[in-house]
Amino acid sequence: MNKQIKLCTASALLTLLALPVHAQTPQAPARTPIAENTGPNVTITHRASGVYRYETISDGRVRGEERWQFLAHPDGSRTLMVWHDLAARNAQFTVVLRVAGNFRPLEAFVNYWNGGAYKGSGHFVVSGDKLFAHSTGPSGPHNATVEVPEQFSIGTHPVAGDGWHTWGADPAQRGAQSGLLYAVEASTDVTKPILGTLTPIPVEFIGPESITVPAGRFETWHVKVAGMNDLWITPEDRLVIKSVIPARDLQYVLTEASGELR
Repeated sequence: MNKQIKLCTASALLTLLALPVHAQTPQAPARTPIAENTGPNVTITHRASGVYRYETISDGRVRGEERWQFLAHPDGSRTLMVWHDLAARNAQFTVVLRVAGNFRPLEAFVNYWNGGAYKGSGHFVVSGDKLFAHSTGPSGPHNATVEVPEQFSIGTHPVAGDGWHTWGADPAQRGAQSGLLYAVEASTDVTKPILGTLTPIPVEFIGPESITVPAGRFETWHVKVAGMNDLWITPEDRLVIKSVIPARDLQYVLTEASGELR
């Protein structure tokens, strides 16, 4: 009798073990599918893109090009993605910049090749009055923290973002105004980490000008940065239309443009 009970118990246990798992666990409630957006991306209020030809002024010899994509967001912040091809020096810079609605830097990422060699990457984040920097590359990992004022800009070297160096200056004021630049190390020396130093940068608003470049005709502000670099920038987003450095016989000219260059 005991033997028969044991056999029945074992048989019942095997039956329970053979039941499918879903029969033993409660079913999760069905999720309501999220409707896919079929209209414009709500995180982008307007956008633009363009290409610069990098050339000598004296004879028009092409030295490289730069391509960029600009995005403006609902909170007023802006994002700029840049691919800088300086073929004449076997340099290639990939840069992403983010600024607040008033153009104060929020974040930057850079990845540099220069002189045919990989230099490394750097990530820079601004929080309050601190800029936190992290660099990696052939020289190893490096970290730095720098105190920054309310008005400053980050110089990562591609041209498209150079108009953002003017944000702390008053367009109605004539003559050079003092500014401050966190200049990122980008030389061919791979032993130097991609960190930055704060350096003065004067900015002068010369006035509104209408200029024509291969990409079209634009209403711009003519400004001079660092006493040597003439820039023609759009008034609202401060995107560069043309950049000229006579002392170095160099210029960047916008050859292609699409979207809203405000």
